[in-house]
Amino acid sequence: MSVSDQIHQLQQMSKRFVEALISTPIPQLLGRRAHPERAAGASPGALYIDPDAAPTKVRAWFIDGPELSLVEDPGIDAIKRARESGSRLWVDVAGFADDERLRSIAECFGLHPMSLADLVNVERQTKVDNLDDQDLILIQVLHLAREHGQPGLGQLGLVMMDQVVLSFRERNDALFAPIEARLERPSSRLRSEPLDYLACALLDVAVDASFPVVEALADAIDEIELKVMSGHGFDVMSEIHRQRRALITLGRVFWRQRDLLARLLRDEQVFRRQTHIYLRDIYDRTVQLLDMIETTRELAASLVEIHLSISANRSNQIMKTLTIMASIFIPLTFIAGVYGMNFELMPELSWPWGYPAVLALMLLVSIGLLAWFRLRGWLGRS
Repeated sequence: MSVSDQIHQLQQMSKRFVEALISTPIPQLLGRRAHPERAAGASPGALYIDPDAAPTKVRAWFIDGPELSLVEDPGIDAIKRARESGSRLWVDVAGFADDERLRSIAECFGLHPMSLADLVNVERQTKVDNLDDQDLILIQVLHLAREHGQPGLGQLGLVMMDQVVLSFRERNDALFAPIEARLERPSSRLRSEPLDYLACALLDVAVDASFPVVEALADAIDEIELKVMSGHGFDVMSEIHRQRRALITLGRVFWRQRDLLARLLRDEQVFRRQTHIYLRDIYDRTVQLLDMIETTRELAASLVEIHLSISANRSNQIMKTLTIMASIFIPLTFIAGVYGMNFELMPELSWPWGYPAVLALMLLVSIGLLAWFRLRGWLGRS
């Protein structure tokens, strides 16, 4: 590959990198769309539903001592009767397309409009709030998007009140399948412990769901590293840039969630002291996720330097080869130029063996230069 081809490839690579840097919107960083913008002057607590939001699906678990019953899409009257009977209740709301049903559920449980807005308006925030004996927790949940295998970001909201836990999430997936399986066992502590233990278990599975996503990012970086080290890294700069931005965003997300868990550990009003040992375990795994993200991000940053070093080394090798070739042909060109002047008094022009002698001289000069370059270690081994 010539030097001009190398320069052209570097120029094209730089152009693609700058275009990716400018044209990639931040909302699309993790494979998601921008949230509908809040209209200026809108009333506080207004709901902003994404047109492509998942259909709303409600499931309710009624826990009455050892008895457990699951109701799919329960009506508001059934929920009110369960609350009046004193049964412990877990209501899971997945999908935010039906705003009327969301408002009816909020009215049934006495949720403040601002709390409902925090739960439904997906603004990618992490917070814990206390309002009218209701504890609100918002965290982010990672998942792998099916269409392109890239990390996606979802929101999980929990509301804890007397004998009731409400969970609000964007997607109707199998996130809580482990909790449902545990609830099916009659001896499960989820049936006998207070509901803050259930809320802690929901936070636990939400954090655990992030590990496969971070590991997938690490695997993607490893694949890019193999491409770069094998010398095929001219087309991966935009991919490295996208992965680095994703890792930076995830790092910020988990820094906030670590602070939220630290606040919950300091506050004994939301979770009982007996539950703090499980919260501490969630906190430790969040710190572990942060370490994994930081390590992968440093590797992604080093790939840029490795790629530039390999490209510079390849260019140096090409320039070295061209310089050696030029150094060999310069004296040959000088000899050919001297005997190409055709002066009448040049005695070598009339020698019968002049032409072979000049060719032999050129050959000896070329061999001598090659031997000297090899002796100095500029050509092959010394």
